[in-house]
Amino acid sequence: MRLSEKTVDAIEKMIFAEFPNAGLLLPPELELATRFGVSRIVIREAMKILEDRGLVEVRAGRGTHTTGPTTDRVKKSLLRLFRDQPAPTLLEMEQLLEMRETLEVEAAALASRRATPEDIAEMEEALAQMEAHVGSERIAEWDLRFHVLVAKASHNPYFEMVLEPLIRVMLRQIELTDSYEPGIALHRAIARAIARHNEPAARRAVRVLTHATHRDVQKALAILAQANV
Repeated sequence: MRLSEKTVDAIEKMIFAEFPNAGLLLPPELELATRFGVSRIVIREAMKILEDRGLVEVRAGRGTHTTGPTTDRVKKSLLRLFRDQPAPTLLEMEQLLEMRETLEVEAAALASRRATPEDIAEMEEALAQMEAHVGSERIAEWDLRFHVLVAKASHNPYFEMVLEPLIRVMLRQIELTDSYEPGIALHRAIARAIARHNEPAARRAVRVLTHATHRDVQKALAILAQANV
């Protein structure tokens, strides 16, 4: 691990332990350099990384302050967490699928109660785009968009915050093996249940889709394992 990466980890731990609230002023560069036994240049590099992660804000002439979490920052952090892991095992992917199913079932259930006509129209547009891009690389983009819209229709921002990076990484894993099956009819069943405000049907439709995704993941990982033999 590079010195700057070690320093980033050390400063991140310091922030969580000693500066837990947003807007707090961190010690100056020289003090941090002395504390962690590195140069000011290393501290500067570490702060740039932490700023990209949304943990700090460097203000010219005013020092470096901690920042509060935002939806975009949390999504980026989770995407980085899921994406940067080593190639997942079947067990790990099944565990992620369990979490995804639990979250997405509840998001769809809430959407079936709370979705506005605008939410439903956006889902229909995403489905139309999926159908229009069958056989194209862009279909995965609209697949992801559909799931984000279901989460958004729950009108609880935390579902979208967690589900978007999780589904994005899963779709990417499946795409890498050319075993991607969009299952447009299964997506349409979810949208139809939400549009009819039928909560039990929305829950069932999501479970059917996630079970189909499970099969795709198993196929994708089998292909990857065979390629690595």
